[in-house]
Amino acid sequence: MKFFTRTFNSFLIIILLQAVLVIVFVSGRVSKSQEADFHQELKDEALNVYDNFNAWKRVLWGAIVDLNQSQQLRKIADAQPAGDLPPDLIAMIQKAAALANCEFITVRNNYSSKTVAIKLSDDILPAPNVEDLCIDRPHPYIEMLFSNGALYFTGNLRITTSHDQSIDIFLAKIVNPGLMTQLSFNKKTKSVACFDHYLVGNAALGSDFLDMMENMKFENAYALINQFFIEGETYGLILQQSGTVKFCRNNHELRKTLFVCTFLSRKDYKARITFINRSVLLISILVAIFTIAMSVGLSKAVTDPIRQLRNAMVGLKRGERITRLPTPHTEEIADLFHGFDEMSVQIAQDKQELSLQLNEITHIKDYTDTIFDSIQEKILVINSAFIIEKANQSFLNYCGKAENMVVGCNIDEVSLALFDEPIHASIRAIITAAKPMDTQIRRSTHGHSFEIKFYPLLDKERDPPSINCIMIIEDVTARLAYEEKIRLAEKLASLSMLSAGVAHEINNPLSSILINIQNLISTEYVPERLEDLKLIEQETKRIARIVHNLLEFASCSTKVERITDVNYSVEKVLRLLGYSIKKESSIIISTELSASLPHAAIREDEFNEILINLIKNAIEAIGSEGQITIKTIYLQEKSMVECSVDDTGQGIPESILPRIFDPFFSTKGDYGNSGLGLSIVYGLVQEFNGEIEVESKEGYGSCIRIRLPVANLSL
Repeated sequence: MKFFTRTFNSFLIIILLQAVLVIVFVSGRVSKSQEADFHQELKDEALNVYDNFNAWKRVLWGAIVDLNQSQQLRKIADAQPAGDLPPDLIAMIQKAAALANCEFITVRNNYSSKTVAIKLSDDILPAPNVEDLCIDRPHPYIEMLFSNGALYFTGNLRITTSHDQSIDIFLAKIVNPGLMTQLSFNKKTKSVACFDHYLVGNAALGSDFLDMMENMKFENAYALINQFFIEGETYGLILQQSGTVKFCRNNHELRKTLFVCTFLSRKDYKARITFINRSVLLISILVAIFTIAMSVGLSKAVTDPIRQLRNAMVGLKRGERITRLPTPHTEEIADLFHGFDEMSVQIAQDKQELSLQLNEITHIKDYTDTIFDSIQEKILVINSAFIIEKANQSFLNYCGKAENMVVGCNIDEVSLALFDEPIHASIRAIITAAKPMDTQIRRSTHGHSFEIKFYPLLDKERDPPSINCIMIIEDVTARLAYEEKIRLAEKLASLSMLSAGVAHEINNPLSSILINIQNLISTEYVPERLEDLKLIEQETKRIARIVHNLLEFASCSTKVERITDVNYSVEKVLRLLGYSIKKESSIIISTELSASLPHAAIREDEFNEILINLIKNAIEAIGSEGQITIKTIYLQEKSMVECSVDDTGQGIPESILPRIFDPFFSTKGDYGNSGLGLSIVYGLVQEFNGEIEVESKEGYGSCIRIRLPVANLSL
């Protein structure tokens, strides 16, 4: 019994020590957990306050962008008398400001300095000084303005009318305690916007806060302060920089950093920790008392069967085959032994079944992973923290990284080029259940096009369940190119039908013009006028041949190869275009024509059409003043005649150089041509087995060379 007594006393000491350790350990863990929860809630609230604060900027930005793009607003501004601000203009701006929940608008005509300031709110609010409102950077833009003792969001926009007058438009939203209160629905949260020695918000802060802000040194745009006292209550604080504030002091314009401050009360967390600590202490004491009471009732008769049972359990744990244990006389212990015997048998059966199930699960997992890695599309599984949980082999090959360098990493660490802000927005929309799915089309710097699809994946293993995002990246370069070819074929088919109709409509009046010109030639005896009439007759016949070519193009007929004196055609085209070029611009056209140039194997009309298109393209690239040089040379080694058109225009950007011969492609937008000029040149050169080459440097001009086979004069 002495051994049992010593064992019993030791057991009591262990129980008491265990209770103390449990209290200390649980209290420490609870404190750390609550502190972590508090920091997380504070960060979430700070992010929410910061996003909601900047949301007003985005609302104001949307309003001024809509005004800037409004054609109706510009028509009203263009129609106004000089220096006036018509009511329709004010009403339209007032409507846009009301939709953006602005309290003030100011409109100023810079021609007459006439200014209209309107208050849109019925509340008693200070209005910004009109003198503080000015456009001092490229517009439109949003800025924070401190004026008349108050802080404002201001949207600034300048509209220039067709009379070279400008109208400045300012939309203002005041930042007051009411607005700061609306930034968070959490009653434990307070928010303040501050800069320099000014602050506004729903927290009663004194000079100690301003002194702290003045003495703080910010290493980045984000700072966390664990404890700050407001009216005797402890708060956590996060400071976030949100741009700058413009204000005037001593007639000088200054700018200071604006801070958005989020305070979260620690009161509930402290009360929760106190309650948990007291509960743990009470439970530990009760458990200790109960354990001691139960230990007193133990007897040595229980110790031996328990020891025997324990040894059997150790053997079972080691994997030994357990035979039936001898049944003790005590009924309760006998039931325990019977239960152990049944359990050992069941464990052996379960172990065998578990082994089979594990083998099946392993096979299914390996099979699933093989399918997952065999899919050619790039697949990612991204959790709510933007961490990659799984990636297939196709994505790993695309990134050129091993699996351990991708899985478990943040998406921004894998590829900043791929995971940009629009991709972040789509992932965020899926994770937050804002969208059931999403799709984006992206083009890489290597010319490949990707269709990126986003789908939700419910993770039920988490508590509470969360939504992950499945991201599927498919290379659709070939598909988009095929669709583009189909659209181009449809355009060319429509052009063929249109060409036939236009050609038939032009033929009749063209015949009448040609007959009348020939009649005039027969009755004209003045040499100068006769030469002009013959030139008109010749060009009219060329138009007739072009119309005939359009009909041939529409009916897909073949063309007969002809012989052309390139030098003569160059001089002829320059005589035709010379007058209009001199009249409309100061462009100088010079020629360097080879004297011993053989004839080229091309129709004269087709070559003239090529040359006219190239000269027109060069004129459009130059503008009003520059130089065009036309050269012809004979390439004896290739048996080709080369004609080049060199201009001093603005050049062709390298990004669009491969597309300049595409039909309907034009960089002139609605103010240019149809985009067919260079496409026609390319088609004609290819038709006569020629070559075309383009050299261009942006800002320095372009040179287009065409090479045509030498004509076989013996045919």
